[in-house]
Amino acid sequence: MDKTKFGAFVAENRKKLALTQKELAERLHVTDKAVSKWERGLSYPDVTLLEPLADAFGMGVTELVSCRSEAPSPAPAERADWEIPPTEERGEEAAVQTLLDISGESLHTERKRGRRRTVLLSVLAVLLLAALAVTGALLLGKNETTESDQIRVLHTEGTEADLTLFTEKEGHLLRLRCAPEADPAALLELVSFGDPIFAEYRWDRRTWSGTLLSFRQVTSGMAIGGPMDEAGSAFVLFDGDGELFGFSRVVEEIHTRQRNPDGKGYLSTYIFYKGDESDDWYMHADEALVRVRDCLGYSTYGDHGCRILDFDGDGVNELLARTLWPEKPCIVYDLENGVLTETWLDEMPEEMTGPTE
Repeated sequence: MDKTKFGAFVAENRKKLALTQKELAERLHVTDKAVSKWERGLSYPDVTLLEPLADAFGMGVTELVSCRSEAPSPAPAERADWEIPPTEERGEEAAVQTLLDISGESLHTERKRGRRRTVLLSVLAVLLLAALAVTGALLLGKNETTESDQIRVLHTEGTEADLTLFTEKEGHLLRLRCAPEADPAALLELVSFGDPIFAEYRWDRRTWSGTLLSFRQVTSGMAIGGPMDEAGSAFVLFDGDGELFGFSRVVEEIHTRQRNPDGKGYLSTYIFYKGDESDDWYMHADEALVRVRDCLGYSTYGDHGCRILDFDGDGVNELLARTLWPEKPCIVYDLENGVLTETWLDEMPEEMTGPTE
């Protein structure tokens, strides 16, 4: 059976029910254009719509696909039980063939839809990958930056051939690998004294790592009579007021001093040397007892960042130093059997408390 005959049968039954194409389409949850195509013989309905369409016409699926309405069956006396009317046999064959035609067309249509979906999904995937690539490039560009500012080297690892330094950045440890052209040997010599450096570096905010591109020594201006003017000064701590680690004669040198870039107060680097009778402590620079870097002083002139006192009550004075870190605000330095020890305290001792001016 061809589509034209099927379409004419659909139109005939729709008109018998006094339905418009739109009204029939609404019952079947399809568009009126789909109904129009069926009636003009341009396409079959989807195989899943055959039963709803037959129900709408008040007939069975067999009647619908064979394009005929069932007539009342003849009485048994009018024909033998075994006799099958030729027209009925032909109708059943036609119905089967129509079902096969409709099923085949539905399968073909679904395959076409599947191919279109596949193509569409492929195009969307390509567009998505392109968008992700662009977004990734933008994010990489956004997260990686180059800066030039003053930094303090807290720790170094490796050798001159492969040197890595650590500095504080926004509350994190920033790891910077020294580029060969940045002269790692000169950098090691400079930071060994605890001096800050002015550095140019490139770093990634996601990984908190980067590359030190160049550096130079910081030349800080000093106000006459101000706290930074004391940098380079040395004081002999005499018997009774300066005993440290059991040594009665100790020299304290203020190696560097600068304003705290992260807040109030001053940062100082102190070096304590073992003194002798001649006070010729410069001749014994390699015999420094302890070096305290970035000690935070909280008075106007940077005082009280360090205190010498018997903290553990063993009769021998230790050195207490105030740090930048609120989590570990104080370090206690002690000399035990010739070995310098550091104890990082979780709370500030009462002897070290005071306002930051």
